[in-house]
Amino acid sequence: MPIGEIPIKTPPPPEFELTALDVEKGAPVQPLDRLQIMSAPEWEVFTSEFVSYLDKDYDSVTLCGGGGDMGRDVIAKFATGWDNFQCKHYKEKLSIADVAAELGKLVYYTWKNEYTLPRKYRFVTPKGCSAPCMGIFTKKTRIQGEIIKRWDKACKNKITSKESIPLEGDLLDYLKTIDFSFVDEISSLDLIKMHARTPYHTSRFGSYHLKRPVAPAVAPKTVADNEKVYIGALLDAFSEADGAEYSFESIMESEYENILDRARINFFSAEYLEVFSRDGFPADCYDKLKAECHEGIDSVLHEKHDDGFQRFLKVSTHAVCVQYDSHPLRHFLQVADRKGLCHQLVNDRKFTWVKKKKT
Repeated sequence: MPIGEIPIKTPPPPEFELTALDVEKGAPVQPLDRLQIMSAPEWEVFTSEFVSYLDKDYDSVTLCGGGGDMGRDVIAKFATGWDNFQCKHYKEKLSIADVAAELGKLVYYTWKNEYTLPRKYRFVTPKGCSAPCMGIFTKKTRIQGEIIKRWDKACKNKITSKESIPLEGDLLDYLKTIDFSFVDEISSLDLIKMHARTPYHTSRFGSYHLKRPVAPAVAPKTVADNEKVYIGALLDAFSEADGAEYSFESIMESEYENILDRARINFFSAEYLEVFSRDGFPADCYDKLKAECHEGIDSVLHEKHDDGFQRFLKVSTHAVCVQYDSHPLRHFLQVADRKGLCHQLVNDRKFTWVKKKKT
């Protein structure tokens, strides 16, 4: 070996099991890093997304932004007041001067009775606060003095382009009456946690945070209300196959017992997937999945079958092969879900296994 050369050991394999998503996309861009690459307009939209889900008592959330917003970016209104979320998308961390400039607008416009003081005023920034800035949020009694000290440089000629606003007389007296304890900042980690509670999170950050709950491996003994339609359809299919009349109780001692039991397990697997989808994806995501399933099995449904039981078997077999390549849930789909989707469609009365005879 030549002098100076050191052999490199083969890197160890990943400590996790690779999925199709890992291979297709590579290592994900972590949420904290994604915050840094958002544009200023995108940052305001991002803020409005999580604010909408922050408090169940909010009547409305409005994105102001741009000129004429009078120092308000994202406004959340409730019955007795409002909260303000001030979006600051700067190249550097938030400084005391930045805080003073924004709060100067708040002081001036509330003094002019353009709007009232908010219940909460939160600075929302991707880079967080500088150490001195964190100091005034830790000891908020300092905020008033910092605004007064920095008024001439940060506020006097920057609140409005129409006039210069000196801090004197009634305006100064008014500022001294304000308790700025309602002002604070939201850390980047808290921003991610808040946004993760919304259906917008997956489309912005990917599905890194989603963990699908485990569906039951055994069907419940008692039939739930949301099972009666698809189970009734299956009982009709069994009855048509051999001419007997079946009920849920009598099927338990027949050759169809295991088939019905498996169908119920598949149904609940799909139901768990739907709950999972509702928590982490846009509202219509699961409806689109059911629509794709229906489209995928439609031709098999219309084929000629000897009876409803044969139709159920053929459709269930084909349902496993339906492709969902463009659907957001495709990496979470299991075989049981694919079959369970058919039972959900029967519940929705999109089709049934026994065709109605013409009279």
